[in-house]
Amino acid sequence: DNRGLALASKNHREIVPVFIFDRDILTTLKVDYKRLGYLVRAVALLSSQIRLYCLQASTEEALREVFRVAKPTHLYTTVSYSWSGVERNREIRKLCREYGVEYVEVFDNFLAVPEAIPQRKVYTPFYTEWTKKVDLSETSPENFTVPQLPLPALKDLNLDYSDPYPFYPEDCEKRLSTFPFEKYEELRNYPAVDGSSRLSPCIRFGVLSLREIYKRAHLRSEQFIKELAWREFWYHIALNFPQSRDLEFQVKRRNIKWENRKEHIRAFFEARTGYPIVDAGIRQLVEEKWLHNRMRMIVGSFLTKVLLVDWRIGEKFFMEHLLDYDEVVNTGNWQWTASVGADPKPFRLFNPILQAQRYDPDCAYIKTYLPELSKVPCHMLHDPLSHRLPYHRPIVNYYERIKLAKEAYQQKG
Repeated sequence: DNRGLALASKNHREIVPVFIFDRDILTTLKVDYKRLGYLVRAVALLSSQIRLYCLQASTEEALREVFRVAKPTHLYTTVSYSWSGVERNREIRKLCREYGVEYVEVFDNFLAVPEAIPQRKVYTPFYTEWTKKVDLSETSPENFTVPQLPLPALKDLNLDYSDPYPFYPEDCEKRLSTFPFEKYEELRNYPAVDGSSRLSPCIRFGVLSLREIYKRAHLRSEQFIKELAWREFWYHIALNFPQSRDLEFQVKRRNIKWENRKEHIRAFFEARTGYPIVDAGIRQLVEEKWLHNRMRMIVGSFLTKVLLVDWRIGEKFFMEHLLDYDEVVNTGNWQWTASVGADPKPFRLFNPILQAQRYDPDCAYIKTYLPELSKVPCHMLHDPLSHRLPYHRPIVNYYERIKLAKEAYQQKG
């Protein structure tokens, strides 16, 4: 179900499929061995189904080589709505003009065309409009041939990567087939329970079709469909309010005086804030390159509201680690968590003590990622301010810091 390939095969009998491991992107995103391992396995999975040429270079260098060797008449690619993707496609279009290659953009990777949805600043009215525009029409390629060319395949590249455990693209279809969507709303907020779909890497790398996911889930969990819509909401915001790439969506929140204390930032990055639920989340992120959605909100709120650290610093930290990193979605989520984004609630709080008590009642999550605390009574791990733990002392007092945060958020320019 790839609309670009379907259109290309409809118009041409011979196609040259190309995947580029863009050195500039890998460097910018600081892609580590595990994340690159996932990408390589995803490309290998595709290569097992179709002859795929793979190049390791900048996009411009790679395409110049493809144009020189293959001498194509057309280039087909997917429309991009991310900030860097729009810029990259603009350069590709210029390169095509230089070589006399017709540039063709095909809409895909979204359930609804972003431009077709009336501008909305809040998720709920966006969702209402989005549901009216969802397009589930699937495509399949027609018969085509791939010419034998002196271009490298995946096996010819010298890529240094490692096992992406616990996420493998080969498992995406099985996960989609076996995941109990009926229980999603009930279990999705408990990080120690396998209640989250964990399909975000499959979506991010296009291993699964969004239309297939929607069809499997829509009669079983409206809440899950709403989560798919959240991804497209952030792209809706990026399209209609492009300044939100670098600036707070809420103009009134562009004057917050972030403390950005180096010792607090370092303690957060190194998972030694003294709040077990927060530190467990950071460890999961760094070790697995993925983080449960409830934990993303807890750690994000702690960094911005409790430590008064600029949300952009948190966004970059997630960029360096998340397997499913998406610049538009990550920026939208961090602004939402920091109460500076597209969110009608003025000051959203995630008290780490109450969150731990409610969503990790048996401390199963905490003890999974902080095994050194496995013998400590759970009620003590929930509330490190009231109990002395054999662990890092809390770097701040949550209740004292929230008072400061409220003052900082109320400051006028």
